[in-house]
Amino acid sequence: MSSSPSPALPRERRLTGRMVFFGFVAFFGVIFSVNALMMTLALDTMPGTTTDSSYRASQRFNQDLTAARERTARAWAVEARVDRDPAGVAAMTVSVREPNGAPVERITVKARLMHPAHRSNDRSFDVTRSGPGLYIGTTEGAIAGAQDLVIEVERDGTLLYRSRNRVMLP
Repeated sequence: MSSSPSPALPRERRLTGRMVFFGFVAFFGVIFSVNALMMTLALDTMPGTTTDSSYRASQRFNQDLTAARERTARAWAVEARVDRDPAGVAAMTVSVREPNGAPVERITVKARLMHPAHRSNDRSFDVTRSGPGLYIGTTEGAIAGAQDLVIEVERDGTLLYRSRNRVMLP
């Protein structure tokens, strides 16, 4: 009779205190690493602030409300159009008219595109008057997608009109 070697028995692994400790450290290390990564990505991609100081904004609320009522009483017709070319140059046209259709004169128009998530992507237009009640402007580096178009109309340093509208740039 030939004797065949018996199969090797699997080695028994024992659970030691050292293994439990390293498992504990590894488990919580993964948890903390993932939390740190998620927090960093959340803060970098969406800062979440629309105003620098909510306290100061709340102090101006009554002034802003009065100014809004005055703007509504003027009943100006302000129309704006923004187009963007593939190179990232955005062109804007703003028309400001009285309720009877006459152009509003002796005003200064300011406009800017505000990116909803990153202020570094905000762009201001170089606005010039191109005719009675008609203003045009361009800006470079405009990003495609949703932006807020902010238009401000001033006369002698006094803000007469302000609007903020969401536009979609191609």
